[in-house]
Amino acid sequence: MDGMLAGMPFDIDMEWFLEPPGLVAVFTPGPQHHGPANSLHGGIAALVLDECMAAYGNAVDKVHTITGTLNLKYRKPIPLDGRPLRVAAWREGELRRVNKVSGALFNADGEIAVEASGLFIRAWDGAYPAKKKS
Repeated sequence: MDGMLAGMPFDIDMEWFLEPPGLVAVFTPGPQHHGPANSLHGGIAALVLDECMAAYGNAVDKVHTITGTLNLKYRKPIPLDGRPLRVAAWREGELRRVNKVSGALFNADGEIAVEASGLFIRAWDGAYPAKKKS
């Protein structure tokens, strides 16, 4: 599975796996991803979590989903030391076209560094009737 981030100017190449708890990706951040104190930039952490959590719908349900909401809790800084990091996403619930998805970004020692939750909406595929205008 190719993610949308490979080949972007910030170039994040992620390897994808379907394994418990859901969808897992591994990537190695480079110096271009730095934030304060030679640690991973918080925006990059948000980016990879969003990518993995949205990709969950495609990987598991074979439907494209888009981000409705994304909530983050930054717990620990992630040093940029050349070691690979893991990001995981799993479904907490589903309601019609919306998946409630949780995720976590783990540091190289396997500790949760960033937690995430959000609502991911199935992109329009023609399967749901459009609302009639009155």
